[in-house]
Amino acid sequence: MVVQSGRTSNFFGVRPFFKKVFIAALVLLAFFLVWYARNLVLVLEPEGGLERQSMTTRPGDEWYLTYTHSVQRTPVWEYFRVNGANDQTMTHTVYSSLGVGLPYAPSEGKYHWSKEGRFDLEMNRPFKSVKLRTAVQAMHKFVHHGQVYDLCGLYGQGTLVEVKVEPRYQLWLEELGA
Repeated sequence: MVVQSGRTSNFFGVRPFFKKVFIAALVLLAFFLVWYARNLVLVLEPEGGLERQSMTTRPGDEWYLTYTHSVQRTPVWEYFRVNGANDQTMTHTVYSSLGVGLPYAPSEGKYHWSKEGRFDLEMNRPFKSVKLRTAVQAMHKFVHHGQVYDLCGLYGQGTLVEVKVEPRYQLWLEELGA
């Protein structure tokens, strides 16, 4: 080791090496945080300040709602595809019998008859978000990647729930503002 003016310097440059590794690690961490913050999340946003649920998603992912029709008392499934932030498409709906509020006109999509004897209506309806009001009679359930969320169990009778897609950082900013 050589001493110059009371300071020690390392002959092999170990300190500059660690400084470069530290800077590189910080840059990689910053890139990771930006990438992670921009990932999409699917959010169940209930009214009244109730706890929201969020899950990671990406374009092309699907989720669906299942519920019991209030008049017909038969099951209904409504399927959605994630396209991006504030961009979802209702791709099809499946139901057992015609009833109030269920599509029936040929202009609403392309009908198929499923193996189970149900109507399967292909459609292409864009949504920025999907809003529904929970009801014990309907037993609304939200399903994403096999995970089932009982909306009445989570939020109670009559709660307005918005299903939306947004970048993770937007969720963070909303949580900070609350």
